[in-house]
Amino acid sequence: MLGHLDGVRGDVIYDLGQAEKDANAWKKMVNCHVVGGLLTPIPIAGDAVQRSVDWGLGAYVNKEDAKVDAETRNNMIKHYDDGQRQMYAMLRGMATKRGLTKEELDASPGEYEDHLQSIAEQWYQSGMGDADKWMGQ
Repeated sequence: MLGHLDGVRGDVIYDLGQAEKDANAWKKMVNCHVVGGLLTPIPIAGDAVQRSVDWGLGAYVNKEDAKVDAETRNNMIKHYDDGQRQMYAMLRGMATKRGLTKEELDASPGEYEDHLQSIAEQWYQSGMGDADKWMGQ
């Protein structure tokens, strides 16, 4: 279940970044038409000024999109790191509640280290994969 929830939240984080980039592209287009529309009619120089405005706005949007990408990437890393930590904390808590000692939890080879932890990881990854499929990825 945790994998499913983390998968959906990861998709939301990604979609929010894409929405911000879409807003940047929209602002660029509007500004290009507003500013460029005023400058294009200027004889001889209007077209060159319009192209300069377009180039400048394009560079600005690229810079802003790079910031959005970096922020989205950091949010995703933090999100999945937090999810992994939560999954392992829940698994460890349940194992100690069921009677495993700290020594048994840390023993390798051991049931917890070699089996329970890897199975939980597989189910977590499977849940994230299911969430991706259900979200149309």
